[in-house]
Amino acid sequence: GAIMLGPNMFLPVFSQSVLGLGAIGAGFVLASMSLGWPIASALSGRVYLKIGFRNTAIIGTVVIVLSALGFIFLPADAPIWVYVVNQALLGGGFGFLSTPNLVGIQSIVPWNKRGVVTGANMFSRYLGQTVGAAIIGGVFNSSLGNYLNLAPSAFRSELPKVNDVIDVLKSRSTPGPIEEYLRHSFYLATHHVYLVMAIIGVL
Repeated sequence: GAIMLGPNMFLPVFSQSVLGLGAIGAGFVLASMSLGWPIASALSGRVYLKIGFRNTAIIGTVVIVLSALGFIFLPADAPIWVYVVNQALLGGGFGFLSTPNLVGIQSIVPWNKRGVVTGANMFSRYLGQTVGAAIIGGVFNSSLGNYLNLAPSAFRSELPKVNDVIDVLKSRSTPGPIEEYLRHSFYLATHHVYLVMAIIGVL
């Protein structure tokens, strides 16, 4: 749940602010995660019948961690399809992780307890999203604020506050050097988000 919040919160604005996509293009990049998820969920049934729920979930976790780390090494000028593939693989990892986790706990309790464990599973996911939003949001804001403070003295005083960076990037009147520095800072801060996602995946 915590890992899911990373792309949902920051990938659309990353796509618009760094990759220069419009709202529809940014939505497509995020939606590409939904391409891999149902495919992996469908395949996971055959996999966990052969190697077990735990091992299938571990495969999903490894894919999630590798996808998050792979995002970190993508350059800002990488083709859009590379980001799409990366997010599709991330969704595939979620598919291999979430389905065995849910079906696995349902299979080890009596019928009259399945509603309880299903509700507990969903509650835990939403709790993770809540905690993840706080942690990942804090990491992003702290990272972006740090890069703004480290800006060249020539235009440091002209840089916006963290909350205003997106608005300034959208403005067509922003001077070139400032716009480039803000884009690069946003790029690096988003990579810190994906690094945190990878760490959470390992945990």
